[in-house]
Amino acid sequence: MVTQATKIVKTKMDSVRERIGIIDLARFYAMALVFYGHFIEEFMLLKNPVGAVQYKFIYSFHMVLFIVLAGYVVKEQDSEMGVGKFLKQRFLSRIVPFIFFTILMMVPTIFLDGKFFGLVLPSAEGYAKGLLWTAFGIPSFCIPSWFLLLIIGVELVHYSIFRFLKESNSRLLIAGVAFYVVGYLLNLKLDIFNPLKGRVVGWNYFYIHEAITLYAFYLMGIYIRRKRFLDKVSARILAPGAVVAFMVVLFTYQLNTGPFNFSIYNYVVIMFASHGHMFFFPLTAIAGCALILFLAKITPGQKTMVWLGQNTLILMCLNGIFYHYINPGLAKWVLDNLSGSAMMVSTIGVIVTLASLSLCIPFVFVFRYYVVKLMSFFVALEEIAIFFEVAGCCGLPSNVETYT
Repeated sequence: MVTQATKIVKTKMDSVRERIGIIDLARFYAMALVFYGHFIEEFMLLKNPVGAVQYKFIYSFHMVLFIVLAGYVVKEQDSEMGVGKFLKQRFLSRIVPFIFFTILMMVPTIFLDGKFFGLVLPSAEGYAKGLLWTAFGIPSFCIPSWFLLLIIGVELVHYSIFRFLKESNSRLLIAGVAFYVVGYLLNLKLDIFNPLKGRVVGWNYFYIHEAITLYAFYLMGIYIRRKRFLDKVSARILAPGAVVAFMVVLFTYQLNTGPFNFSIYNYVVIMFASHGHMFFFPLTAIAGCALILFLAKITPGQKTMVWLGQNTLILMCLNGIFYHYINPGLAKWVLDNLSGSAMMVSTIGVIVTLASLSLCIPFVFVFRYYVVKLMSFFVALEEIAIFFEVAGCCGLPSNVETYT
């Protein structure tokens, strides 16, 4: 017999599954915007006005969206784990994949020409310079993988501060405002990390300078989850809410005219802590996040989209193939042979995005398997080291029973 308590528990579990499914769908949309945005970027660099407008629109919110979603799913108890365990988890889940994909993406440079921002490849000097830049936040062989470093920075800030905030939602809101203001002014005034001014080596460990700013949006994700906003939003207002959010982005993103640190683009570029206007940046970013969350809640839970949303970090790295090798030449071919109209650029952009994501699917399966195996290898090495340490290696007594 099913008790009332069992029904309540089941209802709550179903609600949790629905919310996480919505987050996975939102991640999918965010990842699709990355693929689309990186392709449209090439039109913008080729001075196509349609590409410039769409690039500025997408970049006004899509990376902030990833941070909000990361905050939504973070386990609050992680802030209570020991330092060693926390660092180990981040090493296995962030650094190992980052190293794996960096090495993997270096291989095609031996045989293929691509876009590598001042690196002469293949050459010893080019690889040395690329690895140095990679170590300090610009993963030259797979630019999209920079997000793995950024999320580590945000998680380090979170681990250090959240234990003092978690008991009160009011503290979360106050801290969010404080982190945003301090981070924004810090990056604007000091311009800490700017390759245009030679500020790369020595300044960019895990994008900590930008993590301070973005932690405000991470806390927003936590707050949204705590308040269960995704549960409370009525189905009747989802579509109108998405329209309103879209209109807010549409009418505010062009109002963000700076000041921008990364003067080549003069758009929001989170990688270079280039935010623009202190008020319009967060307004547009929050509206964009609301737009995607509303769309995700409206969207039926299509399994492939949800699954891709669960594998965004792998997709982010796989996007490097398209970013470095395919997008530049393809965008130029479109402008040379077809048209630079809004209809043509948008249509080709959608087709290329869907095709690119589809091509990634089998590789996601493969890399999920091998990255997990690689992480298991490191865990096995650690367990072996502990065994030998206990058994008496490294000068310790060999009587295992002493330690049991």
